[in-house]
Amino acid sequence: MTKHSLSRYGLYLLLALVAGLSSCTRNGMPKKQSNARSRVDHLIIKEVFYIGHYWQRDSKKYGYLSPKQMYDDDQYIVIYNPTDEVKYLDGLALCSNAIDPSTSLQFAPKDNFVNQYYGVGSMMCFPGTGKDHPIQPKQEVVIAKYAIDHKANYVRELEEASKDEPDEPFDIKEYHGYEAFLDLSKADFEWTNAAFLSSDAKGKNNPKVPDLEAIYTYTDSYGKLAPAYNFHDVSERSGLALIHLPWTKEDFAKNHKDSKGHRGYLHYITVTSSSFADFYVIEVPFSHVIDCITICPKRLYQMRPTKLDRGYNAVTEVASRNTPKNEYPRISGLALSRRWDGRKFVDDDNTTSDFEIKVASRSNKDSQGKIIR
Repeated sequence: MTKHSLSRYGLYLLLALVAGLSSCTRNGMPKKQSNARSRVDHLIIKEVFYIGHYWQRDSKKYGYLSPKQMYDDDQYIVIYNPTDEVKYLDGLALCSNAIDPSTSLQFAPKDNFVNQYYGVGSMMCFPGTGKDHPIQPKQEVVIAKYAIDHKANYVRELEEASKDEPDEPFDIKEYHGYEAFLDLSKADFEWTNAAFLSSDAKGKNNPKVPDLEAIYTYTDSYGKLAPAYNFHDVSERSGLALIHLPWTKEDFAKNHKDSKGHRGYLHYITVTSSSFADFYVIEVPFSHVIDCITICPKRLYQMRPTKLDRGYNAVTEVASRNTPKNEYPRISGLALSRRWDGRKFVDDDNTTSDFEIKVASRSNKDSQGKIIR
């Protein structure tokens, strides 16, 4: 090989090295970038509706106009199968990350799990023994917080409450916004479980729709069965993941706690930031995370809850409690929806680019087919 060809060979090696380095993120994870040839080979989180809908009571005849409020019991998540093969929900779970991405945490050196495993704060598991709950190719399933007709239930609750106020006859025309509350009575699953709901919430559980199950239960001080690490709401500041359980419920119940000579699945995390308390996380290997999303108001984002997601997204710029009430109608009914590039759903492991803000796909429509928000 001549000196000329050697230098040319060295240049090629250098260019290859630079290209290889540029294709990786700082934490060493390969940087995914969708293109015309790329295909998604796993279930995806297609849509997350968490913000809810606004409502307001106009009681001018009584001399007041109530402030706008948000109703978010009609939350739901959509899981989609973009592949050409049947997938199964048996053995899977919906999880929330233990880290609030609007905080900036420092950990004791041995406890910084962000780049080591997915740190779960709560979860609910799909029922089934193996192949009871298939998702066909190009099929989606809806998991609701409460699988009911929220509009009809809201009106029914108002009518019941009015019985305690005989001096103020009930008039549904005084209420606005509730018309948009979703009908989720045909959802495929509920992530809240009737066995563990309060007496007030039990009425929102649909007995015809299968409930997700707690990963672990215990007997509380009243002698009642109670869930631990229970997933209840989609928070506006959280990470969500669809995972394949790395253990059975029986294994988790027996071995989840750390003990002398045994590393369990539940770990105590020491936080060295003075403003934040220590907490527990459930360790889920990255290899068991099927898909994930990071939700955080855009002006509040501080840290990545996991190295599996390079971005974040939200339907609001600030926390909903700090959103001016006159803005409620604008954000009402908006969801984070998986972006479609004209050929396929985008999956670049980056919530910022993978998701966009759109009107919830399950939105109600009026008699002319117009979406009600």
